Amino acid sequence: MRGRRFCFVGLCGLAGACAARAVPASGDGAASAQQYVVEHRAQLEAEIEIGSGASLRDLARLVDCRDIAELGRALHRKRSRIFPVPSPSDDKVAEQVVAILTDDTQLVCPDLELGPNRPFNAGRRHVLTAND
Repeated sequence: MRGRRFCFVGLCGLAGACAARAVPASGDGAASAQQYVVEHRAQLEAEIEIGSGASLRDLARLVDCRDIAELGRALHRKRSRIFPVPSPSDDKVAEQVVAILTDDTQLVCPDLELGPNRPFNAGRRHVLTAND
């Protein structure tokens, strides 16, 4: 009896610790990307100006972009849209970045896709069928 109670309390504690992190679910790339851009705006602004950098690579990984270099080039080309004068709020910058990543047809970022090919929340990218 004592062992079961300990296991139950331990599992509840682990579940509470995981929930407290408030990490967006897999496949919810838009929310994750917006949060990341808001938190790392200064670094991203400098890296978008040159078209590459560690923060851009992290953003690409976060939304599962297939071509990190193209992501850097796309954001660099549209930097005046992302950072107009006067300087917009962090939330507006994040919205613009996500809009560019979503709208640019050359970028393949499955975690931002809204159609039927959107990844499963469990993180699986490919479902085996009878033809596989």
